[in-house]
Amino acid sequence: MPIPTGEGRTVLYNEVYPKYAGRSFGRQMCDWQERIDMNRMRRERTKRLRDCMKEAGVAGMLLLDPRHMKYAVGLNLRGFTTGLAYVLFPLEGEPIIYGHGTPAIQDRRDLAWLKPENVRYSIPAAVGAMAMGLYTDPAAREYQLRKMGEQVKSGLDELKLGKEVLALDIGDAGVLSILERLGVKTSVRPEIVVKALEIKTQDEIECLRMVASICDMGHYEVARYARPGVTESELGGYGLYMSAKLGAEPGGIVGPMGGQYTWPLFRSATDRQFRPGDIILIEFFITWNGYGSCYYRTHSIMTKPSQAARDAYKRIRDWLYNALSECKAGKTTADMLKHFPDEKKIWGLDPDYTWGDNLMHGIGLTMYGPPHATRAWAFEHPYELKEGHTFAIETQDGVGDGQGVRLEEMVVVTKTGYEVLSRYPADEIDVCPVA
Repeated sequence: MPIPTGEGRTVLYNEVYPKYAGRSFGRQMCDWQERIDMNRMRRERTKRLRDCMKEAGVAGMLLLDPRHMKYAVGLNLRGFTTGLAYVLFPLEGEPIIYGHGTPAIQDRRDLAWLKPENVRYSIPAAVGAMAMGLYTDPAAREYQLRKMGEQVKSGLDELKLGKEVLALDIGDAGVLSILERLGVKTSVRPEIVVKALEIKTQDEIECLRMVASICDMGHYEVARYARPGVTESELGGYGLYMSAKLGAEPGGIVGPMGGQYTWPLFRSATDRQFRPGDIILIEFFITWNGYGSCYYRTHSIMTKPSQAARDAYKRIRDWLYNALSECKAGKTTADMLKHFPDEKKIWGLDPDYTWGDNLMHGIGLTMYGPPHATRAWAFEHPYELKEGHTFAIETQDGVGDGQGVRLEEMVVVTKTGYEVLSRYPADEIDVCPVA
């Protein structure tokens, strides 16, 4: 293809050879290509959070949500519950990480971009689900809370923030109470972190592209495995196994629902066996490097889906892609969701009751952040789309025979419109097992 020339300007290759929409990188490191730059991503996330803190007039935060800690300092909690760790994150200076017991020794080794002496030990059973075991023993709960409060107060003094208002990302009543009794002024400001998380950096988008590519392959593998006699739970387990082989982290969900559990959608796999003629809905809710997917496809077991099922699938596909036709920075969630159905008219239900059926929601380290909208509030409170927004958009409807169909795509808002990150074919209902 000849490269066009223009007088007085340089023609870029991307003008002639546009980027392939399905591109993704390998998961290994290499020296011949710039892939996901983890150091750059950490720096840019930290800067973005501090920019949001500065804009809000906040000098320091106490982070209790594990996903917020990961965003701010890169702490990867290998935990089994909440309340294992917390982080003092200042607007200026080095953060202090209070890690989970002796595993914090590993954190001190792993978090090489932080001062080793600032990776310390948390007080157990003081906050989050870890504290539940002391709810029936108020004296013990107060004992542990006071130790945590004094630890945090000492950290604030060390950071020269003792006289500042400390903002918490989660309003934990016990922590707020003890800090105030110790003379620490507090506020609950989750919106600061949510705003930072809202717009993704280039490397965060590549992380989402990576997890979407794992889901692409995972959807293919489960569609090959699904057949009569296989149970929902077995298929979900197989999907998790294949996801792990492809690089997904432990702790995800692959949720297949079949037959009567597709309408209304039950959202939890059972021991029901698939039968010929079943419609099955499969969701991949997994993570790679902490960045999560939300990604549905619809299949049919052994037999070609009925005309009613194909008609229903065309409806939901039209709803979704007509909504995406409005997806562009500067447009709003209301512009998109005007293409979604009126739940009152088609189902006789209030849109608040049908929240999980037709919606859009943020994806990333957290789920259901902005842009998050359904018809329950999108028209009264439209939200502007911005470049760097990443979200999942999903639609669902009943077939008429007691089953339902569903479709969900993962999307990023770009300079010129949008890019669909999820790539498993969605033109029609697959028949399983696929070849």
